[in-house]
Amino acid sequence: MKERCRRRWKEISARVRKDLKNIWIAVIAIACYTVLMHLIFHAFCPMVIVTGFPCPGCGMTRAVFYLLTGQAVQSVRMHPMGIPIVCIGVYFLWNRYITGRRAKGMKALIMATLILLIVCYVWRMCLFFPDREPYVYTKDNLLAGLLPFYERILYQLKII
Repeated sequence: MKERCRRRWKEISARVRKDLKNIWIAVIAIACYTVLMHLIFHAFCPMVIVTGFPCPGCGMTRAVFYLLTGQAVQSVRMHPMGIPIVCIGVYFLWNRYITGRRAKGMKALIMATLILLIVCYVWRMCLFFPDREPYVYTKDNLLAGLLPFYERILYQLKII
């Protein structure tokens, strides 16, 4: 039993090491982007940085954090798609690393999730924008800084 567990652990860690070896440049690039964007713009999302508007994924990090800390209601309030995305992630990781098999139906799950993200985004923008976090307008954005008429147009169109 002990030997079987040891062998299993070696297989799992070998798969993790192999994947990390293949994606280390992307991991470093994402980490650098994250640090730079937070230092320069105090934000991570390119859509918020450029336009000031929230993106379909806005609030997802906080939603996952709340979910992982046992605050499911707060998680759903922050972003209803946090729970399905965590479930899909667990399904993928379980299959990839624990069982060593391909996760069946991942393309369909990802497509369905993207469609639901967009539907959820439109629904939440209609209900909550611009009064409820994370669906707020960020005034400190690139377009507002570069184009003096940007916010005036948004006000005239009654967007913000």
